[in-house]
Amino acid sequence: MDDGDNQQRQQDEIVALQAIFGASAIEMGETTGPQRSFVLHAPLDACEARASIRFYLPETYPSGDPPIFEWVGAHDSSADDAAGRPGYVIPRRQLGLSEDMLNTIEHELRRAWREDMCSDVVIYTWVTWLDAYLAGLWPRPAAPIPLPRDDSNAASSVLAMPKRSEQAHAPQLRPEQTDDSCRVDTPDIFTGAALEMKKSVFVAHVARVASGEDVQAVRDELMRDKKIAQATHNILAYRIRLENGSICQDNDDDGETAAGKRLGHLLQLVEAENVVVVVTRWFGGTHLGPDRFKLINNAARQALDAGGFIGEQAKSATAKKAGRK
Repeated sequence: MDDGDNQQRQQDEIVALQAIFGASAIEMGETTGPQRSFVLHAPLDACEARASIRFYLPETYPSGDPPIFEWVGAHDSSADDAAGRPGYVIPRRQLGLSEDMLNTIEHELRRAWREDMCSDVVIYTWVTWLDAYLAGLWPRPAAPIPLPRDDSNAASSVLAMPKRSEQAHAPQLRPEQTDDSCRVDTPDIFTGAALEMKKSVFVAHVARVASGEDVQAVRDELMRDKKIAQATHNILAYRIRLENGSICQDNDDDGETAAGKRLGHLLQLVEAENVVVVVTRWFGGTHLGPDRFKLINNAARQALDAGGFIGEQAKSATAKKAGRK
């Protein structure tokens, strides 16, 4: 890969990060010669925090060298919830990095670039790992502490909370119905190959959908299988293009913190539309740490690919990458 190819891959990666995290998540820095730099404000969902990380992209990245990172800081987003809960205060956590932690995450950045991505763009993969890694080290968010207040203030606080019907949402999934006459036709469901690690098993199910009702019908159909219904987690994400051209998307972690949002990001990256994916996990008795997120996404990616749900542009990019390995 020549320098021109590296520059194009860098630009593509920045555009992808903006698509995933939002345009405001990237602050471009001054360009020093051919080297790019920017600050990424990345949400760490498992930590309920937001990290600010400055990246320097050498001229030879990604083909010859990994990116260089500088830790700017982290913001405790869980404490911001207090603004939406009148009468409560949430203690703000101290979210720092020790020297050992910095060494570990620097080593992982280099390792992931070299081994997982085979000298290709790596920042999103590394940030996903970073979220899971820090979630096991940083303190969990503290419980809200109620402030002293009289009954009149308490009443006004309750009245100030928005009603569920007043909140803006994507099309909602229907409540489970037991009357067969009310049930919509279930889309065909494609089930991918099982992935296994330390007796934990991951299986992805994928279907074409056009509405929230279709998504619920797929989930209802899967839950009729007792083995699936009794699984540890059934993580779901969907992405639907509406008639006006906009995208409707949502996800459900089912107890596996931030896994649903990662599935949603995967659907964006592979340009999958009008599709729902459910990844079923049966826990094998051994905690897998961050590897569980790789297995969830890998199971989903393989099923999407095998079932023909991946966008043509994403397929082309994947094929080019495979050709470089």
